Amino acid sequence: MMRRDAWSARALVAALLLMPGLAAAAVGRVVKVEGSAWRTPEGAERQALQSGVDIEQKDTLDVDAKSGVKLELNDGSVLMLSAGSQLVITEATFAGQERTSFSGYLKLGKVWAEVKKALSGSEAKFEVKTDRAVAGVRGTVLRVDAAPPVIVGALSPSTVVQVYTGVVQVVARVPKPKAAPDAGTKPGERVQVPGPHEVSVEEWEEIVRELQKNRQIEVGDKVGPVTKLDTKRVNDDFGAFVKRNGGLKKP
Repeated sequence: MMRRDAWSARALVAALLLMPGLAAAAVGRVVKVEGSAWRTPEGAERQALQSGVDIEQKDTLDVDAKSGVKLELNDGSVLMLSAGSQLVITEATFAGQERTSFSGYLKLGKVWAEVKKALSGSEAKFEVKTDRAVAGVRGTVLRVDAAPPVIVGALSPSTVVQVYTGVVQVVARVPKPKAAPDAGTKPGERVQVPGPHEVSVEEWEEIVRELQKNRQIEVGDKVGPVTKLDTKRVNDDFGAFVKRNGGLKKP
């Protein structure tokens, strides 16, 4: 009997390893898909997204052209993704219907989020990261746009963060100013210029800005000023998708 029980336990473990979806917990679900979109679980084949499909931590979500996706997380927070977006759910933990932490990496595209306010005194975080910035909130409505890279595999050249309600802290990542040329270099003297290379941590600096309601900021090689919302961006095709699907009627 003991030998049979041991064999059964090993078989169960093997089955779970072969079917990781059984062991993973859903962190939200798909509410609506316009057009076509895809979910790629970590280490698995990509699957078509449909209404009602669960999403999990470490999923990569891709939205096709002329498409849009609406998601609802376990705590009731809502995310919407524009056409051409790719979002990686890097961290998502919940205690029942209360959020402990959520972090999404927007590689490119646009995400709109209505973040449910955490309980008073809670340290629950909600972050949207891009190559250029991290937008952290506790309970607000915001949009983050990550421009596509000019060269495949390069960093996104710019990020725009818009705040519709509440307050958002933006930690911008910009290249450190380059050192001035060596004063000892003679006119006409050939100087070695380093070729393209991946920017190291030491070559970036972080600049923190706080955005209030109806304000936005753009981060590229430099941190732009805090300005009023760009209404053309608010009312673009993605803005229309957000409004059709229960987003803010007015910025």
